[in-house]
Amino acid sequence: MKIIKKITAFALALCMLTLSLVGCSSLGTPVMELGGTEITANMIEFWLSRYKAQFEYYYGDAVIQQYGLDKVDQFWPLVSDSATGETYDDVMSGFIYENAKTYLCSLYLFDQFGLSLPSSTVDAVDAHIDELCEAYASGSKSEFNALLSNYGVSVNILRELYLIDEKVDYLENYLFGPGGTLGVTKIDKENYYQQNYVRMRQICFFINECPEYDDNGNVVLDKDGYAKYRSMTTAETQEARNRAAEALRSINSGASFLDVSKQYDENPTDDEYTGGIYMSKDSAMGTDAALEKIYNELQSMEVGQIKLIETENNLHIVEKLELDEGAYDKTSNSDFFTFYDAELGQITTFENYLKEPLFLDYIAESLAKFPQTLRSTKNCLRSIS
Repeated sequence: MKIIKKITAFALALCMLTLSLVGCSSLGTPVMELGGTEITANMIEFWLSRYKAQFEYYYGDAVIQQYGLDKVDQFWPLVSDSATGETYDDVMSGFIYENAKTYLCSLYLFDQFGLSLPSSTVDAVDAHIDELCEAYASGSKSEFNALLSNYGVSVNILRELYLIDEKVDYLENYLFGPGGTLGVTKIDKENYYQQNYVRMRQICFFINECPEYDDNGNVVLDKDGYAKYRSMTTAETQEARNRAAEALRSINSGASFLDVSKQYDENPTDDEYTGGIYMSKDSAMGTDAALEKIYNELQSMEVGQIKLIETENNLHIVEKLELDEGAYDKTSNSDFFTFYDAELGQITTFENYLKEPLFLDYIAESLAKFPQTLRSTKNCLRSIS
């Protein structure tokens, strides 16, 4: 489960289009409570709208195309599970409800640890509210407040929701950031690596489409510096299949995987990774269906097993390798242990990336210790989902 992060300006506009009308005089009726800390229906409604807005922004076009829709909001009433009749809206509501528990416990612990937000953080939130006010109401706070009130939110409530986000982030860094009370340990890194990564080497063959080459045998690049591809003929694709089968037979007959790779591999971009290729859930999952398929196949394979995997435009002969301890600390593997932080818009390190999964595990364990004080009323969500 990922924490729902701060709303951006573009998502605010989309969010206001999906928010239901709810009372904005307060944060609404409590839905769950822990030691005096409350999460209300209005807060969950806001988070649900925010996540839907961000989902539609990033994946809307793909969803419209995949399901043959006229517009993306037609996606939510679709049934995701025919056996239960559960819709995608139900799935999202359930996800947000579970995520709200993370917020609840985080806010409770924030107070229990006696933490407070730095004044610079509060000032940054106020500055961001001013930016939104300028963007949507030409700087008029009264007009901006009136605009927000149409969607059940006030400027003060929006500010409070932003500060709640900051408190969760602050607690995460307090616990697992640099110099944190718990920090990210060597054991944490090794455990996450062993549980979530696979290691392999591969021999690739192009099918259906392949790179264009110039007269000197160099790949032709487009104006953005990416390889240009052309459609392959049926005969070319069949020849690639024949070569892949021949290479696989050679390996199964005792030839060295590396020797066969040197002879047959058509995509040398990963040749520099002599120690193998490392893949994790997050680096493999996402919009790249090919990587997702390879990762899932490797998960079910035994170390040393060799398998032919077909993706949309490639045949991959893969060999699953054993995970070597501490691979994340080797400079030669850095490409596999860095992550893109969408919120910050930059690359982050393996250690910094681990803060969130470790934090979520910590919150889940903390919640398990407070069952007698955690009071939730999930039925309240039926009126807002």
